[in-house]
Amino acid sequence: MKKKVQLTHPVKLIVYSVALLASVSYIVYRAIFTLPIRLGLLNLFFGLLIFAVELIECFEFFVYYWNILRYKKTCPETPKISKKDYPEVDVLIATVNESKKMLAKTVAACSEMHYPDLKKVHIYLCDDGNRPEIARLAKKCGVGYITRKKNDYAKAGNYNNALKQTESPLVAIFDADMRPKKNFLLKTVPFFVTEEKLGFVQTPQSFRNPDIFQARFGSQMPFEQDYFYHYIQLARNHANSTILCGTNCVISRQALKASGGFAWATIAEDVATGMIMESKGYRGIAISDILARGEAVDDVAGFLKQRSRWGRGCIQTAKAYGIFSVKGLKWRQKLDYFVAINYWCFGLRRLLYLILPLLFAFFDIIAIRGDLLVFIVFFFVQYFLKRFVVDWLEGNYRSATWTKLQEIIQAPYLAFVVFKELIGLSNKKFEVTAKGKAKSNNWADVGLFACHMALLCANALGVAFVVLKSQALGLTLYAIPLVWMVANLFYLALAILFDLRPSRRHREGLKPNQYEKYSWRAFVGIFGSK
Repeated sequence: MKKKVQLTHPVKLIVYSVALLASVSYIVYRAIFTLPIRLGLLNLFFGLLIFAVELIECFEFFVYYWNILRYKKTCPETPKISKKDYPEVDVLIATVNESKKMLAKTVAACSEMHYPDLKKVHIYLCDDGNRPEIARLAKKCGVGYITRKKNDYAKAGNYNNALKQTESPLVAIFDADMRPKKNFLLKTVPFFVTEEKLGFVQTPQSFRNPDIFQARFGSQMPFEQDYFYHYIQLARNHANSTILCGTNCVISRQALKASGGFAWATIAEDVATGMIMESKGYRGIAISDILARGEAVDDVAGFLKQRSRWGRGCIQTAKAYGIFSVKGLKWRQKLDYFVAINYWCFGLRRLLYLILPLLFAFFDIIAIRGDLLVFIVFFFVQYFLKRFVVDWLEGNYRSATWTKLQEIIQAPYLAFVVFKELIGLSNKKFEVTAKGKAKSNNWADVGLFACHMALLCANALGVAFVVLKSQALGLTLYAIPLVWMVANLFYLALAILFDLRPSRRHREGLKPNQYEKYSWRAFVGIFGSK
């Protein structure tokens, strides 16, 4: 018997439908009336390039809209089961070079998890660094220690090695800095007893300290990953396209065995493993309860290393496992994974948006042509609906303004990294992100600042060129690139503010929901916050 699907709130449904209709209308208008077909090959190339980006963004919004139609506001409730039905669980903590102090805290948190029969919980430190001091720590804490001589295939190889030496039907995995709450197992394990052919249960990643954007801009900004874990993941539940995120989750050993263990052909072993499980008919469930907290990256170099690993890993997953050729995945699942992996091309898209109006300003390359007033009507209606009305409906989980700023900040670095991965210059090296080592004025800060400043100066010079040209040829011809570059200047100025502001370490224990809601006042407030 199929479960009844709960539709989203009627008001949201209407607004999303209108926003989607406006987006589709804009794309149709762009395709028919604004492509520079008769202005030469160079103009047509850039015109088609920017149109392709807008088309992909419209498609992504459609997939998101289709998920949100069946979005259930509350996450699946933990089933009630008898105490005797709780199975044995292996708790695996992955480490390679993290500090003994950090691992001691994580082991302590894992040891304090509640369970009807604690003899059924087996904790292991999976040390890919093969360090004697970590072996002694494990012995002192009374937990298992698993290592290997060669750390082939990075984290996937580490976990696959541990699977060979353990046997419980369920496996809970945590990163070295992630400390589970006492009720972690009680909130996740029961699903495996009541749900048929369940592959994994994924809980959100949350942090004891602010993320790097909050550390530099202040508490006005929502947690960067909240929207993904508390909204997008839940919306994916009904299509069984939930993403396995590599920590804070419980996985079925049977599902892992059927999937060939953790996927090793990509450094994003978690995403690939979850996708393969779902292709084998196993279900993934995401819940929104925050059941573990880690330590957010607090320096630019570490942050960029982490995000480049995620981006490269997702591209590698698409190449190695061929999303659209994976047997067993339905088209809805394939589309969801395509959108999730394509997201990591945002650096290329943002860089294109920053550079394209400059081509018009300096070289008179026209990518968009047509009647100015008509374009404004079509563009701003869909822009307003997607950027502000949808944000308002999503509460404090999402802000398109903040999201765009975060993407622009990362764009110069991630565009280069992802482009290399796309053209085959693959980097399979897995680099662990250091935590708790905030730095300032390092290569990443200087490099980002240089890129942002170069783009800012180019857009400022472009504005000056356009203003001078418009005096001779009229403002109508130059209105679109002028507004475009002014908007770019606004975001680039904020990006430079990010570069120049030192990270601020906050005390531990501050919960995400203690941050105030973002607002225009809060957005402007970053200029005066200390």
